[in-house]
Amino acid sequence: MSQPTQPDSMTQVQVRQPRLVHVRTGTVVQIPQHRNVLLIGKPNDYLPPDIDVAGFPDADIVSRIHARLVVVDNQVAIEDMGSTNGTYVNGQRLRPGQRCPLRTGDWIALGKEDKVTFLLQQD
Repeated sequence: MSQPTQPDSMTQVQVRQPRLVHVRTGTVVQIPQHRNVLLIGKPNDYLPPDIDVAGFPDADIVSRIHARLVVVDNQVAIEDMGSTNGTYVNGQRLRPGQRCPLRTGDWIALGKEDKVTFLLQQD
């Protein structure tokens, strides 16, 4: 009769780490595992962004508090925060406050004409 096997204490669980890749520059923006809500925008005195896009080309079309990412169990969603130029997922404009679940490969545009666009990737 065989003995039941014990789980190996060295077994590692792989966690899919989401990240945004800026399409025009290839810059990778890691989405921290320990944060559930991240604001995207440009520096301001009221509520500074967690993901600062001011250094990217054409960032002038991005609002100071443009959108927010909500991360639950490594599932990412985005919500427009009433931005002037809108938030788009795969070409579809989100209504302010509308939360849109994201999948690997989705295109996120902050403002129209894909000037400040990110691709969601996960390991």
